[in-house]
Amino acid sequence: MSIVARIDKQAAGLQRHLGRFDFRSRWFSVGRSLICFAELTVVLLTPAKALLIPVLTITEGARCDGVRSASAFCVVGNSGAEWARWLLVAVLLVAAGGYRPRWTVLPQLWAVYSIAVSISVPDGGESVALIMSLLMLPICLADDRKWHWRSPDKPLRLNGRAIAFAAFWAIRIQLAYLYLDTAISKFGVADWANGTAEYYFLRDNMFGISEPLDGLFLELSKIPVVVVGMTWGALVVELIIAVCLLGSDRWRKVALVFDVLLHGMIIVTMGLWSFALVMIGCAVVAATPASVAPHTEEPGELHGGKPELARSPAELGTS
Repeated sequence: MSIVARIDKQAAGLQRHLGRFDFRSRWFSVGRSLICFAELTVVLLTPAKALLIPVLTITEGARCDGVRSASAFCVVGNSGAEWARWLLVAVLLVAAGGYRPRWTVLPQLWAVYSIAVSISVPDGGESVALIMSLLMLPICLADDRKWHWRSPDKPLRLNGRAIAFAAFWAIRIQLAYLYLDTAISKFGVADWANGTAEYYFLRDNMFGISEPLDGLFLELSKIPVVVVGMTWGALVVELIIAVCLLGSDRWRKVALVFDVLLHGMIIVTMGLWSFALVMIGCAVVAATPASVAPHTEEPGELHGGKPELARSPAELGTS
């Protein structure tokens, strides 16, 4: 088979896939809402004074240099930081509720950006939420439903499908790279390489295990085979997630199961609720199956042209 023929075959396969592709399902809705809810907990449960506390060389108040000046905390000024916090609460609450994805995705991105660039001590969850909100932008712009929980009542336009399809793969590749890089980089750290990292994490003054499971985990971590299993097990799970995210619908669901197990354990042992919920939400979005579109496109529409006119029997060469 010639190269041109192979390209034509692949293009035809992609065209058929796009004809069936429709992301508007509960999978994407749950994933997006989880990410918004995770960021909502940051601003809802923490007063502005604590979010913008001085740390090392960071002075009190929001950092507003350069592009950070677009943050909600900078727009209202330090004197209105508490008002900015409640504005972000309102934006994220509406976005998490699923109302008008096309119109709430930009405010969602702005809210997540404001949190990521302005608060004094952001964690990895804020950065991931920002990147994923940006990658979800073209997907939500193609979604004209009133609520993202509703089933679609009309098909997506071809250009909307193509852009959303590309954005989903960008999300999967980004998330897979994140887990792959996280796992590989840990092999260069002595405590991770020799299998003792979890022993020290559980006893860390800031992120260590807390009640009521502290006694159980601290005792288990004194058993060499258990602590090595916990440490290396986390690395193996991260590698499994990275590989499975790039597979078929079935394998992406496997990645989601391992992701929930991994971050569920992080919640149990270290807390970090918002970080864990962001990562689980991203995995749900990435695992969104390519469902069959609710309506079939008109003939010829998948080719970007007008619907073909029905031909007469004479034109078809039949009687």
